[in-house]
Amino acid sequence: MIFRTFLLLIFSIFLFVFPPLSVQSQPDTSDTAVGKLVLVQAEMCEDIQGQTPQNSTTVFSIERRKAICFTSFDPVPSKTVIYHHWFHRDRPSARIKLTLKPPRWSTYSSFQLRAEDFGPWRVEITDSQGHILQVLRFSITE
Repeated sequence: MIFRTFLLLIFSIFLFVFPPLSVQSQPDTSDTAVGKLVLVQAEMCEDIQGQTPQNSTTVFSIERRKAICFTSFDPVPSKTVIYHHWFHRDRPSARIKLTLKPPRWSTYSSFQLRAEDFGPWRVEITDSQGHILQVLRFSITE
Protein backbone atom coordinates (compact mmCIF):
# COMPACT_ATOMS: atom_id res chain seq x y z
CA MET A 1 0.00 0.00 0.00
CA ILE A 2 2.78 2.43 0.92
CA PHE A 3 4.70 1.39 -2.18
CA ARG A 4 1.68 2.18 -4.41
CA THR A 5 1.24 5.57 -2.80
CA PHE A 6 4.93 6.28 -3.27
CA LEU A 7 4.77 5.32 -6.98
CA LEU A 8 1.68 7.45 -7.50
CA LEU A 9 3.42 10.41 -5.84
CA ILE A 10 6.54 9.99 -8.00
CA PHE A 11 4.43 9.65 -11.15
CA SER A 12 2.45 12.81 -10.28
CA ILE A 13 5.65 14.80 -9.65
CA PHE A 14 7.09 13.53 -12.94
CA LEU A 15 3.99 14.69 -14.86
CA PHE A 16 4.14 18.07 -13.14
CA VAL A 17 7.83 18.61 -13.94
CA PHE A 18 7.69 17.04 -17.45
CA PRO A 19 4.20 17.62 -18.87
CA PRO A 20 3.19 15.50 -21.87
CA LEU A 21 4.24 16.93 -25.22
CA SER A 22 1.37 18.46 -27.09
CA VAL A 23 0.99 17.64 -30.73
CA GLN A 24 0.67 20.79 -32.78
CA SER A 25 -1.52 20.33 -35.78
CA GLN A 26 -0.80 22.01 -39.06
CA PRO A 27 -3.34 24.64 -40.08
CA ASP A 28 -6.09 23.18 -42.22
CA THR A 29 -6.17 24.95 -45.56
CA SER A 30 -8.83 22.72 -47.08
CA ASP A 31 -12.19 23.98 -48.25
CA THR A 32 -13.74 23.00 -44.94
CA ALA A 33 -11.63 25.34 -42.82
CA VAL A 34 -10.16 28.34 -44.59
CA GLY A 35 -11.93 30.05 -47.44
CA LYS A 36 -15.07 27.98 -47.52
CA LEU A 37 -17.70 28.85 -50.10
CA VAL A 38 -21.00 29.44 -48.28
CA LEU A 39 -24.44 29.33 -49.92
CA VAL A 40 -26.56 31.83 -47.97
CA GLN A 41 -29.69 31.94 -50.15
CA ALA A 42 -31.26 29.65 -52.72
CA GLU A 43 -34.79 29.96 -54.01
CA MET A 44 -37.02 29.47 -56.99
CA CYS A 45 -38.74 32.63 -58.21
CA GLU A 46 -40.67 34.13 -61.12
CA ASP A 47 -38.47 37.17 -61.74
CA ILE A 48 -35.22 38.96 -60.80
CA GLN A 49 -35.09 42.73 -60.30
CA GLY A 50 -31.86 44.41 -59.24
CA GLN A 51 -30.25 41.09 -58.26
CA THR A 52 -33.21 40.40 -55.96
CA PRO A 53 -35.58 37.44 -56.48
CA GLN A 54 -39.23 38.38 -56.94
CA ASN A 55 -42.30 36.19 -56.28
CA SER A 56 -40.63 33.18 -54.68
CA THR A 57 -42.64 30.04 -55.30
CA THR A 58 -42.63 26.26 -55.53
CA VAL A 59 -45.45 26.13 -58.09
CA PHE A 60 -45.03 27.77 -61.50
CA SER A 61 -47.81 28.31 -64.00
CA ILE A 62 -46.91 27.34 -67.55
CA GLU A 63 -48.30 30.75 -68.54
CA ARG A 64 -45.32 32.45 -66.83
CA ARG A 65 -43.09 30.78 -69.46
CA LYS A 66 -40.01 30.85 -67.18
CA ALA A 67 -38.71 29.43 -63.90
CA ILE A 68 -35.68 31.02 -62.19
CA CYS A 69 -33.22 29.53 -59.69
CA PHE A 70 -31.53 32.28 -57.63
CA THR A 71 -28.43 31.65 -55.49
CA SER A 72 -26.34 33.92 -53.29
CA PHE A 73 -22.95 33.13 -51.74
CA ASP A 74 -21.10 34.92 -48.93
CA PRO A 75 -18.21 34.56 -48.63
CA VAL A 76 -16.74 33.63 -51.98
CA PRO A 77 -13.05 33.12 -51.12
CA SER A 78 -11.81 33.03 -54.72
CA LYS A 79 -13.13 32.89 -58.25
CA THR A 80 -14.98 29.60 -58.48
CA VAL A 81 -17.57 27.71 -60.51
CA ILE A 82 -20.90 26.27 -59.40
CA TYR A 83 -23.61 24.47 -61.34
CA HIS A 84 -27.39 24.54 -61.45
CA HIS A 85 -28.52 21.05 -62.54
CA TRP A 86 -32.17 21.14 -63.68
CA PHE A 87 -34.12 17.87 -63.53
CA HIS A 88 -37.64 17.15 -64.85
CA ARG A 89 -39.22 13.98 -63.49
CA ASP A 90 -35.77 12.87 -62.24
CA ARG A 91 -34.25 13.18 -65.73
CA PRO A 92 -31.49 15.73 -66.45
CA SER A 93 -32.82 18.67 -68.43
CA ALA A 94 -30.06 21.31 -68.22
CA ARG A 95 -26.66 21.84 -66.59
CA ILE A 96 -25.79 25.51 -66.23
CA LYS A 97 -22.27 26.58 -65.30
CA LEU A 98 -22.03 29.82 -63.29
CA THR A 99 -18.90 31.68 -62.19
CA LEU A 100 -18.69 33.32 -58.76
CA LYS A 101 -16.26 36.10 -57.82
CA PRO A 102 -15.08 37.34 -54.39
CA PRO A 103 -15.99 38.62 -51.92
CA ARG A 104 -19.67 37.68 -52.36
CA TRP A 105 -21.77 36.89 -55.39
CA SER A 106 -25.38 36.38 -56.44
CA THR A 107 -26.36 34.66 -59.64
CA TYR A 108 -29.25 32.84 -61.26
CA SER A 109 -30.24 30.54 -64.07
CA SER A 110 -33.58 30.25 -65.78
CA PHE A 111 -35.47 27.69 -67.80
CA GLN A 112 -37.97 28.48 -70.54
CA LEU A 113 -41.12 26.45 -69.95
CA ARG A 114 -42.83 24.47 -72.70
CA ALA A 115 -46.13 22.60 -72.84
CA GLU A 116 -44.39 19.26 -72.12
CA ASP A 117 -42.78 20.58 -68.92
CA PHE A 118 -45.72 19.91 -66.57
CA GLY A 119 -44.93 17.99 -63.41
CA PRO A 120 -42.23 17.78 -60.73
CA TRP A 121 -38.87 19.48 -61.10
CA ARG A 122 -35.76 20.04 -59.01
CA VAL A 123 -32.57 22.06 -59.24
CA GLU A 124 -29.43 20.68 -57.62
CA ILE A 125 -26.94 23.41 -56.77
CA THR A 126 -23.44 21.92 -56.76
CA ASP A 127 -19.87 23.10 -56.37
CA SER A 128 -17.21 22.40 -59.01
CA GLN A 129 -16.43 19.00 -57.43
CA GLY A 130 -20.06 17.91 -57.70
CA HIS A 131 -20.92 18.24 -53.99
CA ILE A 132 -24.59 19.12 -53.62
CA LEU A 133 -24.99 22.39 -51.73
CA GLN A 134 -28.79 22.46 -51.85
CA VAL A 135 -31.75 20.98 -53.71
CA LEU A 136 -34.78 23.10 -54.65
CA ARG A 137 -38.00 21.30 -55.60
CA PHE A 138 -40.91 22.81 -57.52
CA SER A 139 -43.60 21.91 -60.00
CA ILE A 140 -45.05 23.25 -63.24
CA THR A 141 -48.85 23.44 -63.57
CA GLU A 142 -51.37 24.86 -66.03
